[in-house]
Amino acid sequence: MPASSTHNAISRQWELLKLLPSRGLGSTTASLVERLSGLGYRVDVRTVQRDLVHLSTMFPICAEESSKPYLWRWMEGKELSIPGLELGEAVSLKLLETYLQPLLPASLLRALEPRFRLAASKLEQLEGNASARWLERTHVVMPSLGLLPPVVDEAVLEQVQEALLGDQQLLLDYRNLSADQPRQLLVHPLALIQRGAALYLVATIGDYRDPRLLAVHRMSQAQKLDAPARRLKGFSLPEYLASGALEFGDGGTPAIRLRAWVDASLARILEETPLSADMHLEASGSGYELSAGVNDTWQLRWWLLSLAGQIVVQEPAELRERIRQGHRQALVAYDAGQAAGER
Repeated sequence: MPASSTHNAISRQWELLKLLPSRGLGSTTASLVERLSGLGYRVDVRTVQRDLVHLSTMFPICAEESSKPYLWRWMEGKELSIPGLELGEAVSLKLLETYLQPLLPASLLRALEPRFRLAASKLEQLEGNASARWLERTHVVMPSLGLLPPVVDEAVLEQVQEALLGDQQLLLDYRNLSADQPRQLLVHPLALIQRGAALYLVATIGDYRDPRLLAVHRMSQAQKLDAPARRLKGFSLPEYLASGALEFGDGGTPAIRLRAWVDASLARILEETPLSADMHLEASGSGYELSAGVNDTWQLRWWLLSLAGQIVVQEPAELRERIRQGHRQALVAYDAGQAAGER
């Protein structure tokens, strides 16, 4: 028998043992087939019957033969107590390892390393199993230009994670995007957030009480301190996210009522993925009149500028003027570039 078939048979029988109840009347062969199919094992009733008979010679399982169909279960007082890794756990662990590593403290990651290796081994052995191949057929893609992730110092990240985990203060060497040199900051960590390819620490700085976003990749040094971090009274991560802070607003600006004309192609996209729960589109000439409650953030302005002639802001007047000035500056830059090219 090929090695892959042997691995599949052993794994199938292991899952079968875990599916058998230790209490109650038991499970029929048909129900066990259905549950194994849900785990990606392509088996029929006869195969499972043979597995059960074979396993009953090595494990304390039995069939209630007074009923038809037979009901299989663990014998009284017996159950499968040997630790193992289910197929679903292996897939979940691989997803965790692939996508969520930056959000896990280094101490937890080290503790999970043996489980990651076990999961990888199990999935490799079960390459013929449909559920084990799930990872080959799924992927996460960011809804933006595919920029490469910034480089994060692992030692810095570990200090940030440990300070957040232990509610301790953090001393940072941090460089703002507009600065050439870093400056030292004493911060009180509140939360860690993955935004696209970048990781951000939400924290208060020094004696200030307003939460700030600090990009982890702009931290060149980090030291966890023994002093307890100051908890910001009333801070709620869901409310902070809802405020538009991760769209690089100030976290406290009220939502504005955006009114704009959009063309038909953009209207179709917005019908599928609305700007807000109260968005409204109404046919107007060759396009649509848009109305939506949104946060006035950098992300919103970037989005409006990127759509050029597909959307024309009408209100608020201040936002309309800002977008118009942005387009004017772009035209000047393009015209200057064309002139330079002609020379």
